[in-house]
Amino acid sequence: MKLLSGIIFLSLQLILLNPVYSLDIEDRNEFLKDIRSDDGNIYLNRLSAYKNMDSLDITVSGFWEAQRNLKTNVWEKITAGIGAEKRFFKYLRIGQSVQYISGEILDFMDFNPGNISAETTTKLNAIFPVFKKTLEERLSLRFWNEYSYNIEKGAAGLNEVGIEFNYNLKKRIFMGFGWRHTDRIHNFDTDYCSTSLTLKF
Repeated sequence: MKLLSGIIFLSLQLILLNPVYSLDIEDRNEFLKDIRSDDGNIYLNRLSAYKNMDSLDITVSGFWEAQRNLKTNVWEKITAGIGAEKRFFKYLRIGQSVQYISGEILDFMDFNPGNISAETTTKLNAIFPVFKKTLEERLSLRFWNEYSYNIEKGAAGLNEVGIEFNYNLKKRIFMGFGWRHTDRIHNFDTDYCSTSLTLKF
């Protein structure tokens, strides 16, 4: 845990304090409607500070994310960490992040991680423009998968897959609509209908 803390702290200093790495900010707000009534509706907020390294097709970021269950009125999941994403070919993106995690989500795991734990997440994204012939490709379709692995216990924690349409409403405002399946490994699954609003600064 101390080593992970040091890595995150030093990486954030490098990214945030060095003017060469001036960052963009993204704030994503998402509402998840529980369509099987397994868990309850979810409000999800993710705040990211990121830098695109265009020459390498890599994006590095620091992020904070909070997930609140509107049925039980508790914070199900709170995470903070760093990550990187690399684009392959034209439409495929593969990312990796490492983060601290806390909240009720830890109670669903097949082991007892305590009140706070550390995990790593592998992310696969395939993003395709819907109308290729338009002058500005404003509508896209994203297929994604995120697989989380608990570092301390050496065991899988969560797997999520989804499909989402994203519409570029204005230059830095995006709206999304889609479906998400959450697999709490060794525990119950949930399907959601999702709507999102993303602001970029």
